[in-house]
Amino acid sequence: MNSKYKLKRPYERKVRFSKEENEYLKKRIEKSPFNNFQNYARILCLTGEIKLTDYTELYRLNSELSRIGNNVNQLARLAHQFDEISNEDVQQLLEVMHEVKTLVTEKLKEELGKERTM
Repeated sequence: MNSKYKLKRPYERKVRFSKEENEYLKKRIEKSPFNNFQNYARILCLTGEIKLTDYTELYRLNSELSRIGNNVNQLARLAHQFDEISNEDVQQLLEVMHEVKTLVTEKLKEELGKERTM
């Protein structure tokens, strides 16, 4: 190896595919948590499986929280307009909504990050 950079994985393996196999493989990689063939093939060869986790429900929850937060903001505007709810109560509700949304977003990013580094 004549490279001036020392590679973490210096050994290379070549595999050849037909056009149909290659198209099928591209689709599988797109559905996987990996962003390229090397990562996909390495994990598949070493572990014999690719684990996929469906985060649809977590994305939906995140979206719902955004909608709820929007509703809370509308209620806060009405509360200020009619002076029936204290500013402290409105502020506390907004802070709790922000905390929940932040927790869900962070958990989603954390889970996606774990999946990418398998």
